[in-house]
Amino acid sequence: MISTILSIVFSAVSIFSSLAAPPDVVELDDISEAEPYLTLAILTASQPPEFRLDPMPEGADMDIRNVFHSITSEHPELKYAYDLSVELSDGALQCEFSYMPYRTGDWPEGFSGVEAGSLAELIEAARSGLASGEPLPVRITNAALTVDDMNKALQQVGGGYILCQLSRDGTEIVYTPQNNLSHSDALAKLSEIDALAEGVFSANVTDGMTQREAAEVLYTCLTETVRYDHRYYSDRANMPFDSQTAYGALHDGLAICGGYAQALQALFEKAGIPCYTVSGSMGSEYHMWNIAYLDGEWCYFDATSDRGRADYWFNYFAVGSDQLTNYEWDSGFVSRLTGE
Repeated sequence: MISTILSIVFSAVSIFSSLAAPPDVVELDDISEAEPYLTLAILTASQPPEFRLDPMPEGADMDIRNVFHSITSEHPELKYAYDLSVELSDGALQCEFSYMPYRTGDWPEGFSGVEAGSLAELIEAARSGLASGEPLPVRITNAALTVDDMNKALQQVGGGYILCQLSRDGTEIVYTPQNNLSHSDALAKLSEIDALAEGVFSANVTDGMTQREAAEVLYTCLTETVRYDHRYYSDRANMPFDSQTAYGALHDGLAICGGYAQALQALFEKAGIPCYTVSGSMGSEYHMWNIAYLDGEWCYFDATSDRGRADYWFNYFAVGSDQLTNYEWDSGFVSRLTGE
């Protein structure tokens, strides 16, 4: 990420190499010429200069917004600039960015919220607010975190039944029930998943087991008792939503990769094993599997691919990334998620 930002900086500042300071007013021949000025303003969390064009083209305000959206689309690490207001007056475009306060330190007066300085802490903050469903004020204390990373991390919460996201200005975690459920119905699903996971754990893990032994027995139970829901390929329109979740795996014994991965996360957490889901692809298909902290190291698990293999041992139990030869995923994000 640092090298990406540096490349943006060098590109953006090249236009100012002969100037003592960025100008207050810039004459443009075309709206696209505003891009480096907007980029530099975002990088320094400042406001861009006034732009003048002669003649001012119709729709110039929308055009410059499009330039802004193009910048944050190409460089998502700059999404802490979450809005651009544009006023057209007297042949000039006056632009003003809105910045997330975690990046600038400019918090609303009197603001207080659950503090989060890492992706793991943000996940825990989101879990603490699940029950109420009301937006949870959050004070992100690490300006190096990116908006996309934080929203991806928040997908670890909610089990597919409640979507957790940052608010537009990054000061709240917002909870949105999925699959046309009410918040209370979504919570009931999550509560049942927790009870089902507790039941599997209690029935299979005994006192005196090491964490690895617990992991092996839980992994075996999941891969031996849950069938793959092949309607994903043959009749996807009629495949139940639950098959994408731990509920489908633990209650119905039927799931696709998302259900296997979320079920393993729930089971491992019962055993005190930190565990996250990992999204990417295997071959040419979307896939989800897990990373968990076992025996002092983070390693990967793919229960979907190991289903039915207990008698022959597993191909993807506690393996390193080098053994996921047919997989693709954002390994940088996973490293930031696990704190490696």
